[in-house]
Amino acid sequence: MSLPNNLLKVNLIMKSNTNLTQLLDDAVIITPNNQALIGLDSVITYKQFYGASISLSNYLSTNTSNGTVAIMVPNLLAFPVCLFGIWYADRTATLVNPLYTSDELLKQCLDAKVTTIIIAKIFYKILEPIIKDTQIQSVITVEIGDLQSSIKRHIVNLITCIKRKILIIQKQPGISYISLDSVLKKYSNTFTNVKFKNKIALLQYTGGTSGALKAAILKHENILANIYQLAHWLPKDINKNSSILTALPLYHIFALTINCLLFIHIKGTSILVLNPREIKQLIDPLKKYTVDVITGVNTLFGVLIRHKDFKKLNWSKLKVAISGGMPLDKKISDEWQLTIGKPIVQGYGLTECSPVVSAENYETTEFSGSVGKPLTGTKIKILDESLKLMKINELGEICIKGPQVMDSYWHKKDLNRKIFTKDGYFRSGDVGYIDKKGRIFIVDRMKDMVIVSGFNVYPCDVEQILNQHPDVVESACIGVDNKVSGQSVKAFVVKKSGSSLEKRELIEYCKKYLTHYKIPKKIEWVEALPKSSVGKILKRKLTH
Repeated sequence: MSLPNNLLKVNLIMKSNTNLTQLLDDAVIITPNNQALIGLDSVITYKQFYGASISLSNYLSTNTSNGTVAIMVPNLLAFPVCLFGIWYADRTATLVNPLYTSDELLKQCLDAKVTTIIIAKIFYKILEPIIKDTQIQSVITVEIGDLQSSIKRHIVNLITCIKRKILIIQKQPGISYISLDSVLKKYSNTFTNVKFKNKIALLQYTGGTSGALKAAILKHENILANIYQLAHWLPKDINKNSSILTALPLYHIFALTINCLLFIHIKGTSILVLNPREIKQLIDPLKKYTVDVITGVNTLFGVLIRHKDFKKLNWSKLKVAISGGMPLDKKISDEWQLTIGKPIVQGYGLTECSPVVSAENYETTEFSGSVGKPLTGTKIKILDESLKLMKINELGEICIKGPQVMDSYWHKKDLNRKIFTKDGYFRSGDVGYIDKKGRIFIVDRMKDMVIVSGFNVYPCDVEQILNQHPDVVESACIGVDNKVSGQSVKAFVVKKSGSSLEKRELIEYCKKYLTHYKIPKKIEWVEALPKSSVGKILKRKLTH
């Protein structure tokens, strides 16, 4: 169901604002001294945020080629600064998971045609072995203490270098290197760009429904539309005086859009958590700061409610907790509500949709299992395999149309012809239904994707690595229930005859090529994999 008046409002705003830099422009004009970001207990205002982004923009515009710029940085003050610096320089960004292996980084850099990379110094060792195989011409290094006060910056960086044993990086010939700190000191913070020509804000990578490496082309107008849609949904008492806890990584589109960009739009404060897996880093900000909004995945909320200090924290100012990225467990939501007094609100999104499609009303009083109603200007159809429209409460594929939906994948012509219906609806690959109240319910995945702590794991990626081992004939991976991460990967492996390969050995092999959440938690040796008459592996016949 569409909402014409609200959609008209979104479209009117979109006509005047067609670049994401407008968000920061508005914030620095209206609230220059508001706290924009808090990281490692240091604050930068919107004025400081803007100035640093412009300095980086001026460096990029005068010293680097027009190719895609990659960011491989954790939740530091530098992340949003670098992203807006890229956009002010009229470049396209691609966000890289800092936990990637060298092989995974290489694939993304090649596919996105990355010519400049902004990388945390602690992760340079991942880039170093493969940089010669990429098109990268420029490297900008970020240190943990960047954008902190001078004394604190030196102390934090020194401690990090000693702990990580990274004093200097091995520079490659023919490639230019500069630190972000040097850029900020040497380049003007006066904006010189006159007109934006590049419409693509992000090449945001996702395995989607097929599991193959591909990037959603997210234009400035797609992400802006989603921000305005979310602003319309947001509680009215969340404003420039509000703060949001950012524990999810900003390279994830969920955190980027809601925690970073939406909060810049409302001129609020984002409190960055560098590493939420270190529970102290997650709990301490909740003790020190007033938090109005918290976003997370089911796993993160589970960690919080199990912590000994959970009930001791002051939750009186919390207005809404938002869950996305994976199904929310009713038990966790109920335990949360017992302490906080209100349930966790569920939303539904996909990378291809910038990402939010729907969300429960923030005034909901109990766990429903629903992911809410479509956002303003978003249309949903439930279709069967023949693309016939399904009725209320009937299962089918969730198909989406709206201003936040991408036009296409990057360089995937064949796939692009398949993922949209003739009338322009994006085929999500998710199975669900709409009830008589207009609420969306997700029931299953059409493909075999596994969701580990909110991160998409595509079995073919894991199988490719397993199958590369000299003692493995073939393998198949599925998702199994996991109390901590929601799901984990289980691998069924056929060994070569006479092989003495041990399970631990194979897991150690995977660690060389896969991010930690993709590594199988369980391995089962099998004599053969069940297959169809045409040789397709029948994963439904694999038992947990």
